[in-house]
Order: sequence, then structure tokens, then C-alpha cells
Amino acid sequence: MNERIIPREHVARHLSISVEALVRYERLGLVRSIREGEVEGYEPTQVRRIWSIASYQRDLGVNLAGVEVILRLRERMALLHGRLGRLAEDLSTLADRPDADDDPS
Repeated sequence: MNERIIPREHVARHLSISVEALVRYERLGLVRSIREGEVEGYEPTQVRRIWSIASYQRDLGVNLAGVEVILRLRERMALLHGRLGRLAEDLSTLADRPDADDDPS
């Protein structure tokens, strides 16, 4: 068995979620399962995503449509965060570079 795959039943048991709920999340496109041989389950990133979905529903009372919106916004924020990081690096590089126009010769 691949150690990267956490079986569906194991995820359901440890997160106190029914297997049917996990299958529903998959059908809605909220998470992706993978299969290797006889084992169908999730990669760790997907388990964290499932945990977030369950938390939004249990702790905040958000319905699945709202969860979908939250997850989409989180993905967009992560992309923007990455872009801002790259922009900050570029600006830092430009600020540290000697400018040819300031050359006294």
C-alpha cells in the first residue's frame, strides 16, 4: 500500500464523517480520491481539505454551497499570496541592483 494514500474508511472514522459524506464531497468536486489497487482513499492534502469542510459545516454551520465558495476563495487567496511573494522578491531585487542611470561616469 502506498503510504501517501489514506484509505477512505480510515479518514471517515478519524474525522467522524460518514463514508457517504465523503463520496458526496467527491461527487460535488470538493475533494478528489485516488485508487491504487484495492485501496481507494485520499492524499494528505485532500484529508486536510476534508477536515476543513467538516469544520466549516460542524463548527460554523456552513452548508455545502457555502463551503464550495469558501474553498474557491481560499484557493484564489493562495494564488494571490504566491503572486505577491514573487512581486516582493522582484521589487527587492530591483531595489538592490545598482542603477545604471546613477553612474557618475
